[in-house]
Amino acid sequence: MQDQFILFGQQHIFTFCSIIFISFLLPLSLNYNNNNGQIVSTKLVLGGLLIIHELIKPFYRYFLFGHELLLLFPIHICHLAAISMGVYLITNKKFFFEIAFFWGLSGNLLAMVTPDLKYHFPDLEYATFFFGHGLLVVAIIFACLCLKTSLNWFSVLRVFIISVLILPVIYLLNIVLRDYQQDANYWYLMIKPGSDTILTLFPAPPWHIPYLAILALIMFVMSYWMYLALMRLNKFKYL
Repeated sequence: MQDQFILFGQQHIFTFCSIIFISFLLPLSLNYNNNNGQIVSTKLVLGGLLIIHELIKPFYRYFLFGHELLLLFPIHICHLAAISMGVYLITNKKFFFEIAFFWGLSGNLLAMVTPDLKYHFPDLEYATFFFGHGLLVVAIIFACLCLKTSLNWFSVLRVFIISVLILPVIYLLNIVLRDYQQDANYWYLMIKPGSDTILTLFPAPPWHIPYLAILALIMFVMSYWMYLALMRLNKFKYL
């Protein structure tokens, strides 16, 4: 019998810290070796892994975990951020990095801090959850430290506006899907997640949506401060 997942338990903290450690170890090692070929190869491998994983995720979640098909569209913030990061690493288009960075260090990171899981490792759902979310964090830190990324306050505003404009579209999609699948809850606009998250402090849906927008803006600003800190780190001589 699998052990129940414990929020902020030893295994959860160890997994999260391991991902952060690898996220910095990989790019710092690549920069220390100063091998441009290795950086390019890593860039393409990470980009390919992100996209391939998001494409196959609905299938293994359906066949292995028995999740409902209408709940598996890759349109949650974490999924879109991972796809955007993969596209950026392959195409070098700045817009996709902006989306991936701010969504990846807000919704994706928040999901890792308060995951909606039932069981600990070696449960396969636990392993795939942290693999997908962790891979995105690794790719973001790699891009910041190894590639010529560029963000500014207009990037914060641009991604925030895009996020707010997408909210009603996702909300309407949830309404349509709930005629066929009552648990449709993309972006958690209809039902609060079952686990303890910051969303439990907000009013009941849909009145929590303005609070979600404010939370998103705060997290985008904090993410940008993190980007500035990473850029300062990147100025050290050994980088």
